[in-house]
Amino acid sequence: MARVLAILSVAVMAFPLPAAAAGRFDGTWNVIVHCEPAPDRTLAYTYRFVASVKEGVLHGEHGVKDTAGWLILDGTIKPDGAATLEARGLTGDPNYAIGHVRQLTGYGYHVAARFDGSQGSGERVEDRACTVGFQKR
Repeated sequence: MARVLAILSVAVMAFPLPAAAAGRFDGTWNVIVHCEPAPDRTLAYTYRFVASVKEGVLHGEHGVKDTAGWLILDGTIKPDGAATLEARGLTGDPNYAIGHVRQLTGYGYHVAARFDGSQGSGERVEDRACTVGFQKR
């Protein structure tokens, strides 16, 4: 039995999933990032923006690149719906930034997410408590 399982494992690795499975989440998604207040009196905030997924790769932006409050969210969604996304951006008002750092300070964090059908959800991995919601258009 163990030998059969080993052969099946090799067969699965040798034959990747069809393109349709890799792109099952392709399309346009509404994204909501909500971060709770932090212990250092950092205020809560919510960003709403649109992301696109093409061939399983997600890309979305809030704001205007290289300006205060800009955020970019990128990553690959696996065919099973699991995703680790990378968020990078520039701070806006210091009252909403961890440590109250000055405006235009660069930051980054990861989002552990799960997609299922036409929706998804995730949580920020580092620093403060943030949730990310996804709804397919």
